[in-house]
Amino acid sequence: MTSESQFEPFEFGEYRLLRKIAIGGMSEIFLAQPLDPARHSERYVVKRLAPEIAHTSDFIEMFQTEARVATKLRHPNIVRIYDCGVTRGQCYMVMEYVEGLDCWKITRRLARLVETLPLPQVVLVLSGVLRALGYLHGLADEGGRPLGIVHRDVSPSNIYVSRRGDVKLGDFGIALLPGKEAQTERRTRLRGKIRYLSPEQVQGKPFDHRSDLFAVGVLLAELIIGRSPFRGQTDIAVLLNIRDVKLHLAEDLDDRTPPGLREILLRAMAREPEDRYSGAAPMLADLEAFASSEGPAAGPADLAATVERLLRPGDVGDQPTRLDGTPTPSALAPIGPRESRVSFDDLTPIRLVYEYRVHAAAGGAPEGPFNYGEMVERILNGVLRPDDRVSANHGPFVALSSLSDLAQHLPVLTPVTKRVDQPGLPDRRGLLQDEPVGRVFAKLSAARETGLVVFDCDATRKEVYLSEGSPVYASSNVHGELLGEYLVSKGVISRMELEMALAVLPKYQGHIGDTLVALELVDPLTLFEHITEQVRRKILDLFHWKRGEWSFYRGVLCEKRAFPLATTGTALIHEGIRQALTDAAVEEWWTSVKPSALTPVRRPEPPASEWPLGDAERRVLALVDRRIDAEEAMRIALAGTPLDRAAIIRAAAVCVAAGLIDVEK
Repeated sequence: MTSESQFEPFEFGEYRLLRKIAIGGMSEIFLAQPLDPARHSERYVVKRLAPEIAHTSDFIEMFQTEARVATKLRHPNIVRIYDCGVTRGQCYMVMEYVEGLDCWKITRRLARLVETLPLPQVVLVLSGVLRALGYLHGLADEGGRPLGIVHRDVSPSNIYVSRRGDVKLGDFGIALLPGKEAQTERRTRLRGKIRYLSPEQVQGKPFDHRSDLFAVGVLLAELIIGRSPFRGQTDIAVLLNIRDVKLHLAEDLDDRTPPGLREILLRAMAREPEDRYSGAAPMLADLEAFASSEGPAAGPADLAATVERLLRPGDVGDQPTRLDGTPTPSALAPIGPRESRVSFDDLTPIRLVYEYRVHAAAGGAPEGPFNYGEMVERILNGVLRPDDRVSANHGPFVALSSLSDLAQHLPVLTPVTKRVDQPGLPDRRGLLQDEPVGRVFAKLSAARETGLVVFDCDATRKEVYLSEGSPVYASSNVHGELLGEYLVSKGVISRMELEMALAVLPKYQGHIGDTLVALELVDPLTLFEHITEQVRRKILDLFHWKRGEWSFYRGVLCEKRAFPLATTGTALIHEGIRQALTDAAVEEWWTSVKPSALTPVRRPEPPASEWPLGDAERRVLALVDRRIDAEEAMRIALAGTPLDRAAIIRAAAVCVAAGLIDVEK
């Protein structure tokens, strides 16, 4: 938490605010004393809306929603909310003051002493958290219907350990808000907390209480080994490791963790929610069973002794002086997307001048200077090639392919569809006039192919990497499909912010995403979601191509960051086929097909069971289980169904494009 060395106590409603504990984008938090002389020895925490938004209706409604529900929570492992109301036009709530340390400070201070929390005390902390979550997840309304509350923000700075050894879970602001508001608020708290997101949260999938249990698993690992189990040089790298549950803890766990506890941890941190514990209670039961098998359990006195040993002046009490050196990160610190808080002037101390001159391999005089963004655009447009000579910052001319920050933007293939590293001809190839994009992807998906498929049409090229038949990354030489341009078009960043990021791009190894996050122009989770959506859009655009050629290179792995999409390969292909079939195209197709017969494909690849077919598509497929006249099929399909003619025709066109039905001319 943050404190101010200069703070004058003042009266606020029925309380005297003694010192400021924390301040963030939405709220201010104070240590408070009742004005009633009979209660002068009592201490509470007062949380009130920050002055700049105190009269904003949306924030007032969010704050009051949190307060109304929070005051009903009653559990020994949950920070108690005693009161809420409005004073001086400002919403506030009065909370229990936990005199002690949060888990963030405990782990950091132990790390400075080259220590970790003893395992019996780890079990005690986690048991308290799980009891709190079990209570929260099980809350129901007056009719007995589950409320489905998910905390969404289980992290060390929200877990408090008192000087008496009590463990309490706090900060229910996100958990008690409706879904949309909670997601908005969650993004203002991401800085420093992304390591506690679950894989489904990272991928933008629906999530439930098992997401909280994943965070408990992360916390368990961190308390054992003294650091996060997810590493990465950038926030995006960390998010990728969370998505794939790539843990960095094997040696530490083997050395410090009994097998029984390791099994509990790995189950809690399973990638798929169904592989985790079904609830907090089963995980707590396993944790307590492990503790009883390991010998004497730790008690509150042991935990209290640890807290007392780690306390520093200013951690507790009424005085605002802070000497601890490890303030808890402000949970409410606002980050993007928002209006830029970084200006070009702000960047002056770190700005690096990157100028490039180019000497084309074909000869001629050197050209330039170009900035980094201009160089990237020239590479993507095919103006620059790997063997062109480039001088960076007036240095010697070297091959463009030897400059890593520029080489990463080179296409894998040359414009004549030949591999740069000369491995030979493509393994499969064809013309889109003969095989539409949907059939190309369907074939590769059915064969579970891993490699690179390249699409060329005139001067436009798209490269799509596959892993086991599913797309993991797509790049193109279309200027509007550059990540920066895409984010500007979506209103995530401004044109000026993009130019600002491009100015310092080489400082971050040429990764525009890492640059934007480092400059706090966008939060990492929002960026991650937009990158995933951009990759999806690049691929879906291909389904509108009616001509061109495609080439597949088996075994070519994606050396860039892969962003597997939330949908399966067939789901993406199905969506692409449906989007490309405009109403006019469907009618034109039906005009050419209705004099013909429809026949089933006996062994389609992929099979019908792997396609996410809709009701109309399943009806058409069931009908065409033998050779049938197209118009007759239409008449039968329309009988006794609410589906209209256009829906049936579109369904038939999708089934044909997916290779599930053939047309006999």
